[in-house]
Amino acid sequence: METKAQSAARMMRVMKYAFVVAALLIAYVAFAIPGRPGPPANQPLQMAIAIVAISSLVAGFFLPQMISQVAQSSSTTTDLQRWFTKGVLSLACFDACILFGLVLHFLHGSVRLVGFLFAAGIVAELIWNPGEPPGTEDEQSARR
Repeated sequence: METKAQSAARMMRVMKYAFVVAALLIAYVAFAIPGRPGPPANQPLQMAIAIVAISSLVAGFFLPQMISQVAQSSSTTTDLQRWFTKGVLSLACFDACILFGLVLHFLHGSVRLVGFLFAAGIVAELIWNPGEPPGTEDEQSARR
């Protein structure tokens, strides 16, 4: 019988790879559908969007840990709910980087910069590890 922690871990793995597939589809759409003809985006705008995108990417790795310290005081949610919420927040931050790349594509930004944002977001989703859900160790020791 599958426990709540095991079920949450399985669901997080499914979501992680679903986000990767969605990112690949977004990248495909961006490169398959050319933007409307127009002037290229100016350099300061491209850099501003890239900085926000990279900040979002970095936030995906560090923001959940910062939020968990604040959320520990909340007694209305369980540890498993907080773990799952932090995982979804990380995936959303990685996806935001990819979406900023899509915006930059349609603003006629640098192809290299757009490709970098797509690649960075997808690689972050692939290497990211949410860790073991809380309660997994307790359940394993109770079975022994």
